[in-house]
Amino acid sequence: MEDPNSKNNVVCKGCSTEPSPQLNILCGICKVFFRAGDVIFSTAACGHVFHKKCLTSWLSTSQSCPQCGSHCYRTRIHQIYLNFAERTDFDDEEIPNAPFEWVPMDLEFGAPADAHLPPDGAIQWGTDDDGHQTYVARVYIDDELLPASYVPEKKAAIASWGCHARRMTDEVEVLVLSDCDHKWVAGEGGSFPEDALQSGYADNGEVTYTGRGLHNGIQRLGKVHPSHKVLYMAHKDSEVNTSTYEVLVVTPREQADR
Repeated sequence: MEDPNSKNNVVCKGCSTEPSPQLNILCGICKVFFRAGDVIFSTAACGHVFHKKCLTSWLSTSQSCPQCGSHCYRTRIHQIYLNFAERTDFDDEEIPNAPFEWVPMDLEFGAPADAHLPPDGAIQWGTDDDGHQTYVARVYIDDELLPASYVPEKKAAIASWGCHARRMTDEVEVLVLSDCDHKWVAGEGGSFPEDALQSGYADNGEVTYTGRGLHNGIQRLGKVHPSHKVLYMAHKDSEVNTSTYEVLVVTPREQADR
């Protein structure tokens, strides 16, 4: 089958050059079909999707979504991940529920009284310095999606970013397992297991992972940044790091039983 992209002689710098499956979805800027190897970003407000390079280039001179015109800023976009698979005879059957998901928390003023409570299936991994239970979460800060520690009693998530601890109440997502087991696997120097949960990404698109490590004798949740060879954690108002840590691994039960 002829590639519509080549037919139109369209070249997009944001597209993958590797042979890969093609989606029947166009980038709204370059008008090229997405492929499995492309880095795809979404606007936070309206949810439209584009190649990362297309979108960041557009937003360098504009503050509106190129597709619908709603307000959009470079600090409010994030990467999305798509799972590709070969078509099977079961494609027309009911699609099973995902074994886990990232559930947005409604922490806005005026939200229902119980909106801050973690959903069933959230991973309670420890406590904060005040003894409050904490849960595995992630937050969006500028061009990054960061592993974070959600504290229901404080109606906020704590993350480390830019050498500081950040308390976030906006765009907080809690990890919820529905048909999974989880474990913490030892790592060091930026290493991570092959089946580690991809929890976020840095501003350059590098994947980061949820980890936990010790600082001053207290276990803290943080971000494993492979190229930096450390786990970053929030401590009081600062960002600290350690080269030895544990990485979160989430395994669907069907896979674990094989």
